[in-house]
Amino acid sequence: MERPSVDKIRSSQESNVNGVIKGRYTDPIPLELLFIVFLKLPAKTLARCVCVSKRWASVIRSQDFIISFQSQSRILFFIRDYHQTRFENWFFSSNQQGTSSFLSRTTCHVSNSRSRCRQPQEVNGLICCGYGTSPVIYNPSSGKSLTLPRIYLNLNVGPYVENILGYDPINEEYKVLSMTPLPGNHSSDSIIPYKEHKVFTLGSQGVWRMVECNTIHCPGTISVCINGVVYYGAYVGESMKQLSLVRFDVRTEKFGFMKMPESVQILSYYSSTLMNYHGKIALAYSTGYDTYELWVLEDAKEHEWSKMCFSTRAWTQPCVKFEVEGVTRMGEIILTPRYGGVEFYVVYYNLVTKQFRKIGIEGYKNPGGVVVSWEYVEKASTMLL
Repeated sequence: MERPSVDKIRSSQESNVNGVIKGRYTDPIPLELLFIVFLKLPAKTLARCVCVSKRWASVIRSQDFIISFQSQSRILFFIRDYHQTRFENWFFSSNQQGTSSFLSRTTCHVSNSRSRCRQPQEVNGLICCGYGTSPVIYNPSSGKSLTLPRIYLNLNVGPYVENILGYDPINEEYKVLSMTPLPGNHSSDSIIPYKEHKVFTLGSQGVWRMVECNTIHCPGTISVCINGVVYYGAYVGESMKQLSLVRFDVRTEKFGFMKMPESVQILSYYSSTLMNYHGKIALAYSTGYDTYELWVLEDAKEHEWSKMCFSTRAWTQPCVKFEVEGVTRMGEIILTPRYGGVEFYVVYYNLVTKQFRKIGIEGYKNPGGVVVSWEYVEKASTMLL
């Protein structure tokens, strides 16, 4: 067969404009079909598709597509061995409504991170992993990471620098709040008073900036960012024994403090979990081996909380101690076994129907312990990483 010449190829390419090939009109791909196809693509690929044509870009950037794309959540798991201080990897998994197992795939490894990681935080598609003087931000969609400028400390403050990620939806800015402890002999098990606070804006060429906080406190839970406000539980007071819910406005960089429910006696990164419960801040914690309480902040101005109780006693494996890791968009509590076993799985508990469902992870055995898991939503908008 005779190969076409370069001139013929160029002529054919030049005639393929506005859907016309050699005088014959070809129908473009229907918008409805493009919409469906784009929904199945990862955010990283969508960023490239925007550059293909104005037509493709109009579909991807439309409000309907962004809402539909972001409603497709997947489950993100962080795994580590209890004898190690760094997280080994995370998994992406398709969200399933049934009870059957599903496959997972590793998308990132964080074992090479020089920052220690107590509890990772997910905010608007990015992950803040670790505490220390060199915070690391990850983008699970692209697999890329960003190490922020080093935080220089005074003498005798130790490595226990807390770093919290927040997102301002008005200015579309990510900010990291860093807290430095007061000088003294600190250990990882003690309640460390933090006084110096700094903020770094991602995407800027600036440096860490000092922000004012007149209340010395010690973070006691993971943080949650809702509508531009970062929340976390903390110890306050002269003896650092009073419990408070800290409110940090990402845009104004101002702090606020409100009372915790009276029945909450202790905060812990491993036994009490702060979460976004239907757009409201909520605190879940264990009150016994298989009993839990979920407190939901109904009115921030009046400091009004509502309480729900639940138990894992009806679960078919009563000898397993579960940790509350979060809540799905459907209101199901995410529970993970406290200690690793031969089988790797997660249990979802429906507070309304009081039904359990078990989701197994195939192809990964005896992880040593699931540290945290949550629903993760890729963002169709352009990310910093």
